[in-house]
Parts: sequence; C-alpha cells; structure tokens
Amino acid sequence: MKIDSVSRDVFQHEAVSVAEEMSVALRRSAFSAIIWDMIDYACGLLDVSGSTIAQAPTIPAQLGIMPTAFRHMIRHIPLEDWHEGDVIICNDPYLGCTHTPDIVLFSPVHFEGKLIAITSTVAHHIDVGGYVPGTESATALEIFAEGLRIPPLKLMSKGVLNETFWKIFARNVRDPKASLGDINAQVAACRTGERRLKELAAKYGADGFKAHVAAVFDYSEAFVRSALRGVAAQQARAEILIEDEATSDDPMRLVVNVTVDAQGLAIDFTGSSAQRPNGLNNPFASTISMTHYAVKVVFTPDLPQNEGCNRPVRIIIPEGTILNPKEPAAVSVRHLTQQAVADVVLKALSQIAPEASTAGCQISFPTFVIGGFDRREKMLAQNGGDAPYFVVTDIIGGGMGASPTQDGISAVDTHGGNCAILSAEVMETTAPVRVIATRIIEGSGGKGRHKGGDAIEREYEMLASGLVISGYTQQTHPETAPWGLEGGEPGGLASVHLVRRNGLEETLGSKFVAVPLEQGERLKLHAAGGAGWGKAGS
Repeated sequence: MKIDSVSRDVFQHEAVSVAEEMSVALRRSAFSAIIWDMIDYACGLLDVSGSTIAQAPTIPAQLGIMPTAFRHMIRHIPLEDWHEGDVIICNDPYLGCTHTPDIVLFSPVHFEGKLIAITSTVAHHIDVGGYVPGTESATALEIFAEGLRIPPLKLMSKGVLNETFWKIFARNVRDPKASLGDINAQVAACRTGERRLKELAAKYGADGFKAHVAAVFDYSEAFVRSALRGVAAQQARAEILIEDEATSDDPMRLVVNVTVDAQGLAIDFTGSSAQRPNGLNNPFASTISMTHYAVKVVFTPDLPQNEGCNRPVRIIIPEGTILNPKEPAAVSVRHLTQQAVADVVLKALSQIAPEASTAGCQISFPTFVIGGFDRREKMLAQNGGDAPYFVVTDIIGGGMGASPTQDGISAVDTHGGNCAILSAEVMETTAPVRVIATRIIEGSGGKGRHKGGDAIEREYEMLASGLVISGYTQQTHPETAPWGLEGGEPGGLASVHLVRRNGLEETLGSKFVAVPLEQGERLKLHAAGGAGWGKAGS
C-alpha cells in the first residue's frame, strides 16, 4: 500500500495525540504529586514488534524504556497470550525496566480480532518499599535492598484484576492508597489509548494502520540519515567524571566513542567504569534511552520520536560496567548516571555538530525523599489520634549550558529529567515540610561570550520530628562541574546543607541516606549552573 506524505504526517500526529491524551488521563487520575505535579511519567504506543509508534513529550528518560521492556515481557508471556482486556505489569531493571520505583504497564490493542498495537505507561511511584522511605538508596549493595521487584505478570487478565498481586503490592509499600491509585491511573491511561487506537484502526483499516506505521518509521529513518550525511565520516571521543561518594571516593568515569559512517551513527561506551557496589549503576535500558535522547536533540529535535529515529543508531554497552551492570547490582539511584550518559554523548557530539550543541548542562539533579509520621496536632486530630505516615519528594533544576548563539536557560531540569519542581503549596499540604525560599542563584552560570544558565537554591523547614531523609546530587567538585566550550567557563557547583536546631550548618556529601531530621531543622539544596560558551569579552 502506497502512503502519500500528507497522509503519513497526519497519521503521525494522530498517533502522537493518542499518546498525549493518555498522558492527560494519567496525570489527572494519579494520586501522587510526583506524577500529577512533577510530571514524572511517560505514555507511549508500540507496534506488535515493540517498536515505538509515538510517545507523549513528558520525561525523556523513558525514550528507550518501553521497547526494551516489551521485548523482555514477551519472552515471559508470549504475545499470543495477550488478550483483550489484559494489562501486563513489570518493574524489574534486569528485564528492560529502569529502577524499581518506575512501574511499567502494557495493554494489547485488538481490532477485528487481530492484535494491532500496544499501549504503555511508565510512572515513578513515590515508594515501592525497601530500606528507606522513597526506596532509592545510593548505598544499597544489591537490588534486593531496593523494594519490591515485580516480574512480568498480568495485573489484569481479560479485564479481571489480579487480586493476589494487588494485596502483595499493597502490603509492601509505605503509602498503599496512593500507590494503588497511581497504578489505576496508569491502567486508565492505557485504556484511553486502546479506545483511540481502535478509532484510528477503524479509520484506516487494519492493513492501512500497519502501512501508515511503516511509512512513519521509514520517513523518520530517512530524515535522520539525511541529517547524518552532513557530518559523515567523522569521529569523536569524550569522557566525564561523576561522583560516587556512596561506596568510594574515587569518581566514576564515562567514556564514549562516536563514529559517523555509511551505516549511520555508532556509539561505543567501552572504557567506562566497571559496575560498583552501590545504587548508581545504570540499567541497560536507561543507557539506551539517554543515548537516543542525546542523538535526537542534536540531529532531530523537532521530529516526533518513533522507532525510525533509532534505526541508524548502533549502541555498544559492555556488560559489567556502570552502564550495563550484571544482576543483582543495585540501580535505584541510576538517574544520576543516566543524566551523565546524555552529558558525555552530547560532549562528543559537540565536536561533530557544534552549531547544534551547547556547553555542559547541570546534571546535578538535587533530589530528596523525606518520610515518617506526621505528628502535628492538626494531623492527629484529623486521624483520631493516630499519626499518618507520609512520603514526599522534590527535585530542583539548575542551569543549561550556553550555545554558540545565546545564553543558557536558568532553572531547568535538563536532559532525562524534565520534571517540575514540587509546588510549595502541595508540599506543605501533604507533608510536615515548609518551603522557606526558592531562589535563582545569580552568577552561578559559567561566564563566557554566552553565559551558562543560573541554578536554583531551595530551602525547607521540618515541621515535625522523627523524620528520615535520603537524597543525592552530582557536580559538587571542580572535576565534575558542567564543562565549558570554546573557552567558556564551567558552571557553578551543587551542594547540600543542613541547618541544625542549634543554628550550626553542616555540608552533606553528594549522597546521603537515612539522615534523621527534627522539627525546626532546615535543608538547603543548591543545584549546579550551566557552563559558558566562548571566551568572555571576545
């Protein structure tokens, strides 16, 4: 079937609109602020081979997750056993997922008795059990310390809920009401996608639907290959360091070699550090995801993401490294390392396509989770004298690197994150934590002909005692700071501080786990600034 260019493009945008409607359904149905306020989730559509048809533009970190996870799912549950009304669930990082808090759902879409597509959602759950509130622990030695690991199984079978799983899951998380509500929101998003895809199939017919998908893939592949022809026969190498400071003072090294040749783009991570006994290891799927992100933002920033964009890209990730660890390595704090994957690939691509690149961005990603019992009088009164348990998180942004044409953007969550800062009102109504101040740190961006974007600092006050905080950041040392280009200066460093009740201020390391907090104590998070481009005054 021959598909003309107008019909192809209309279909592509129709598919994207389905994913975006799924996104709205999930966000508006979710119980947890990390989803409905911070936007830490993704929705997408796959064909029956697991190739991405379309994805809603929420969190780039999930760009490569769904296809990788799907191909593991069908090894455990063959596709012929995916029936109308089924929903498959998994969160296992060693079966194509990311880290245990990111729960992945798939639902099959049937039309006229034939499987034509898959809808999928990924959402970060505020807690799935484990050693600390929020599950993520930089000092975890094995994945067994990182909460409940869900193998591929049917959450729903022909529309009937798996009550046994439901009970097991609820018993192993700190906020079962919110977590179960968030799973239901993911199901609602999948069902929304099912309905809309059936409408598309009715419009085009089953064969026409398949032909349009193929045409979209072919066009995207041709577009990427055309972009690569402009930089053909080039090579580049880059490396960066990121802090460990969970189990070692020695930094971790990410190395990448990039080659543009007749076959496309080869990206080889050989030379990167071996996996470590901590939660900073990055699962294979997350490395794939952020590599595709880096290629996309340089060569096809305006093209809707689908499998065709990835066809020209070959990725080599040696097993046993921090970018492809062997089970049962811990991975819960993998976000810091996957941000570094994007950073190092972009650093290499800046040598190949400098006009489409920026200087180093903040990948500091200052993050914390606080959990405990809310023993404020008003909460005791509302709960019959019992103190409710809460878990709350926040992520703050920093500076984007400058480009050859303009200054970097301030106060953004760059690369794989794209998460929103938690609104102060939401934090203060859901947890005994007050946001004292949110500031842009003037001058924290690196100097240059174009200066880097400035960072955020945020300060919090504890309103109850007996709380526990865990968190992390990066880029707290000069050797890990955002890197300048063409003589631009590095971005300012990140930091974390605690102000105790006696007024003394202490600096926390870049990784902190299960630190006790008391009423009146304050936490200060300071992100990194973006780096500058070009020599200042030139």
